[in-house]
Amino acid sequence: MRLILCLFSMFMCLNLGAYANSVEKQFLEELKELKKERGEFLNEISLRESECLAKFFSGKCLENLDVDYEIGMRDFELRRQNILLERREFRADIREKKRLRRKEKLEKTNPR
Repeated sequence: MRLILCLFSMFMCLNLGAYANSVEKQFLEELKELKKERGEFLNEISLRESECLAKFFSGKCLENLDVDYEIGMRDFELRRQNILLERREFRADIREKKRLRRKEKLEKTNPR
């Protein structure tokens, strides 16, 4: 009976590890996609800046461009922080589940 419980708990740990790896890869993929979007945004801003500088009266155009740049960069940073927060919370949940499993295992092997 004890052997079955040990095998079952080992299987659950391996399964949880595989799930954690796939979710971790998903978080990294989201960060990579966000970085790609940011690069495209910066290229667009650069093109718009060149267009503004080509104008004779470029003050208003450059002001609007500056506002769009600040808003865009803030949006990218907020999205990045949200992804990192979700990843931290996910990792914390995994650690909590492992602690609870260890506690249950200790209680089963050492009943007082």
